[in-house]
Amino acid sequence: MKALVLGGTGFVGMNLVRALVASGHDVTATRRFHGNTLFARRLGAPLVHVELDDVDSLTRAMLGRDVVFNCAGHYPRYSLDKEAELTTARRRTQNTILAARRAGIQRYVLTSSVATVGPPRAGQPLSDEQDSAEPRSLECVYHSTKAAIEEEVLAAGRAGLDVVVVLPTAIFGELDVKAGTGFLIVAVGNRSLPFMIEGPSNVVDAEDLARGHILAAERGRSGERYIVGGHNLPVTALLRAFAEILAVPLEAKLVPMNVAAWRATLGEARARAVGNGARAPMARELIDVVNFGRYVQNTKAEAELGLPEPTPLHSTLKKACDWYARHRYLRLAQGTVDAQHFSDTNPDRHRSHHSPHST
Repeated sequence: MKALVLGGTGFVGMNLVRALVASGHDVTATRRFHGNTLFARRLGAPLVHVELDDVDSLTRAMLGRDVVFNCAGHYPRYSLDKEAELTTARRRTQNTILAARRAGIQRYVLTSSVATVGPPRAGQPLSDEQDSAEPRSLECVYHSTKAAIEEEVLAAGRAGLDVVVVLPTAIFGELDVKAGTGFLIVAVGNRSLPFMIEGPSNVVDAEDLARGHILAAERGRSGERYIVGGHNLPVTALLRAFAEILAVPLEAKLVPMNVAAWRATLGEARARAVGNGARAPMARELIDVVNFGRYVQNTKAEAELGLPEPTPLHSTLKKACDWYARHRYLRLAQGTVDAQHFSDTNPDRHRSHHSPHST
């Protein structure tokens, strides 16, 4: 395919670009004017400058492409102004859709989020694509933003654009330059996690997610959503696994959800007051994701896309820790695991034979 990856310097985008290049596809990736391209330049795909508020730049980038992967959906930095974030999310998504129509794109693949999936229907042990988001979750900035982006894309699909939506779970792996979900690894490894909360999570390997995107482009049914996840486990079990791999104590104290939400919101307000893109000690988005988290299943993606079994959980987590250690995100103490402990080649890449929705 002739593919354009919007958000080609982000975590999901770079893993997708790398997978597309490795599969022999003709790939172009986009970058923002002030985007960090240090890692993206090494992936073997040309980079073009695009701004999501500039339809003309989007259209130029899409001309001559068959498939657009939109991995650049608006991601709120702070969870403080819901209406402003929703306005930005809808406007930028509409711009990509308009550009896709102008450029004659054959298929539009959106990277959304499993946050748009709700609790399982009666009698079902795990959530899937048929489970609607819980109304209370849409009071959260992150959840409502992801839902709004999906709404715009699926509406475009009903109006004639060929669209497919990918719903990732919590992503871990290489190339998470901004330490998004990888914030947990960095915070545990540096013994700076301010607190922890309990709730359900599902972890997907970034490389598995990239393969899921390609399969969605090749085999997905138009107008459909596909969960691409991996392993279900409690958040505290995930944090303990990181601590064990990094050979550090897990010192964060477990706090109630309402206390965590209050502390995260206060931290974001202080960070915004500082300015210059300052980050809060704990993002409110993470609290909301855990609060409304679900154990999910890949059944639909397995059946319709041919999604393989996920990479073994320990392999994914170790590979992610390896990447942060090698790139000096971690201040590992003398006598603990250091960067030399980790293998650059990740020897354990074999597929698990257990269900992608098992703990």
